[in-house]
Amino acid sequence: MKSDKGPSNKIDIIKRRDFLGRIAIGSMTGVGIIGLLGSLDLPIPRVSQTANKFKVGRVVDFPLDTFTYIEEKNIYVYRERRSIKAVSAICTHLGCVVRKTEDGFTCPCHGSSYDRSGKVLAGPAPRDLDWLKVEMSPEGKLIINASQRVKADESLQV
Repeated sequence: MKSDKGPSNKIDIIKRRDFLGRIAIGSMTGVGIIGLLGSLDLPIPRVSQTANKFKVGRVVDFPLDTFTYIEEKNIYVYRERRSIKAVSAICTHLGCVVRKTEDGFTCPCHGSSYDRSGKVLAGPAPRDLDWLKVEMSPEGKLIINASQRVKADESLQV
């Protein structure tokens, strides 16, 4: 006598319309979750603090009263007689690299211009250039802390 309760070789078939409906609902749910997470300001560390600190050389490596461009870090280092400071070379409009001019800085992408202190003179840049914290290592090398913004008149006394 055969039993009908044994293993079945029957395959459940899902209709194409049901399959596509499930895919659509799953996709919308995923997009919604990603959108929700993106709109929240979660305290997630972006990058470690040490990754944003880098050495650029000694004070004597930078000529007096000159903005020296550090290409690999996109910053300008400015040395005065008794102080040194650093400004980001990234335009605050869309992130292009600004160029040093006789009177300040200019963005080659969309025409924003800044004075020598990084203050916006002409848009579309929404704000001034970022000045960065400059520190001195124990061995006498300059350290730029790109994660710490300072006022334009703040500098490292040397």
